[in-house]
Amino acid sequence: MTTEKQLLAEIEHYRQLLNEKAKTNPLPSAPMVRFSKKLDQLLNKYSKMPKSLPSQSRPLE
Repeated sequence: MTTEKQLLAEIEHYRQLLNEKAKTNPLPSAPMVRFSKKLDQLLNKYSKMPKSLPSQSRPLE
């Protein structure tokens, strides 16, 4: 089971990866679409996680 902290780390990893790849790849390229879809999946997973402490542990909302 993925913890909130692990999920946030993975989200940040893919966000940085997507930004880095955007410097050398056109937006509709296969790598960009793949990384974007993965980031979307992670963000959706995060948004569906139960809220533990809304004001302290959920910085993306």
